[in-house]
Amino acid sequence: MELQLVMYKESDLETCTEIYEDAFSPVLNSELLSREKVWRYVRDITLTPNFIGYTCWLENEMVAFCFGKLFNYFEGATYEIAEIAVTSKYHRQGIGSQVLNALEKKLAGFNVSAINLNTSREIPAYNFYLKNGYDEVPDVTTLAKWLQ
Repeated sequence: MELQLVMYKESDLETCTEIYEDAFSPVLNSELLSREKVWRYVRDITLTPNFIGYTCWLENEMVAFCFGKLFNYFEGATYEIAEIAVTSKYHRQGIGSQVLNALEKKLAGFNVSAINLNTSREIPAYNFYLKNGYDEVPDVTTLAKWLQ
């Protein structure tokens, strides 16, 4: 089966919310994953300036999505992945890797020179991205200040 990436439409929001809940329920605390919180989180990503998102289909079934945004830096455009979610039914079957490969092809039309993302070293996604050719950027770190 060949995976198809289709440009995200607002009418896809509910299904993307369901996929996110399903994909991340084993990792995130159920208090964090209330339907309303997930819906707002997914929706907010889609409202980001320069948002580019794709839904991912096998035959007539949406099985994943990839959301991010385009940044125009001095050296050229980059795409920052905000979220990739694959429904649990298709975990560990190569769908995530297919999403990344198809995303690279789609982004070629935007003259994107790099794709970047943030993830934790402590979750399976870290090794997934390394396996798919992503590298840690030397001398770059993520900083945060927790207010509560």
